[in-house]
Amino acid sequence: MIQVTQLKKNYGQTVVLDISQLQIPQNQSFGLVGNNGAGKTTLFRCLLDLIKPTDGNVTINNIQVSKSEEWKLFTGSYLDEHFLLDFLSAE
Repeated sequence: MIQVTQLKKNYGQTVVLDISQLQIPQNQSFGLVGNNGAGKTTLFRCLLDLIKPTDGNVTINNIQVSKSEEWKLFTGSYLDEHFLLDFLSAE
């Protein structure tokens, strides 16, 4: 199960992500839709520990992603070239 609790990400004074609680049960499909700039990519970057949230945490199967890498043993992702280019250009 993926759990997001009090997850926030700010860039300067701009809040780009603010999710009080989200649970995605194991073996369930999950779709994320929203307008450009709604925080979809930021959420996935936090889920994959590619960026650190300003506040809150993400746990996958009760493992906090920012404190351990054990979640990587059973979590998969596909990062296409656009995602990687966006990520690299943001740094």
